[in-house]
Amino acid sequence: MSKLSLVLHLLASALILSGCGSVPERKLYRGGSDHLPLLDGRVMRYRERADGESTEYSLTLKFLGGRTWKVYEATDDDIPYGVIEFSSDGKIVEVATLTSLTSLESRKDISFFDQVWVDEGADVDSVWTDPTVGTESLVAGYETVTVPAGTYEECLKMVATPLPELMDSVNARYERDESDEQLYLEEKEAAGWQTVRWFAHSVGLVKEQIGPPGDPRIVRELIAVVAEGAGDADTLLQER
Repeated sequence: MSKLSLVLHLLASALILSGCGSVPERKLYRGGSDHLPLLDGRVMRYRERADGESTEYSLTLKFLGGRTWKVYEATDDDIPYGVIEFSSDGKIVEVATLTSLTSLESRKDISFFDQVWVDEGADVDSVWTDPTVGTESLVAGYETVTVPAGTYEECLKMVATPLPELMDSVNARYERDESDEQLYLEEKEAAGWQTVRWFAHSVGLVKEQIGPPGDPRIVRELIAVVAEGAGDADTLLQER
């Protein structure tokens, strides 16, 4: 059963139980990894700078279900990014989004775009490919990062670079009339952009830069951890 199917199954079960007049109980499991913790109700506030403008927003996590692979939905209060879904098995954290400007496959055949953000079992200089978004991710090492929320030492640095064949996919989709002129230009530009992320131990994503190598066009920085969130395999909580 896929992670998406698992979530739908869990939600359907909850509706059936509530329809019978009983209030279901569930366990809120602590998920994520050392450098990207995932907990129900965790709220992270960020500042984004792009095109000379600055915007602040908060991401709120909600535990959806799962034990071997724990699934969380992230929503923001100001910016309509669409649904962001985190899945983790304790070492690996995958991120699925409904939209992406990079893709090796036809957008008509993809319902969501997956990328591994963190793999705690990978050594420094390890590389892997995320096929749906067409990027190569590198464990670049550990650095000290200063953001509005403070200074964090030994942050895990991840670098995602588009694969060379990504541009061929962009051109092919345009020739098949799967993208209009505006989307084609945006995809073409994004095919040369690099994404750099820094994750602080026990905190999560503290900084993200997106743009041509050495020339970030979008910068996101952590302002504060507004709410720590809850989650423990041994804690039985009542679902409201």
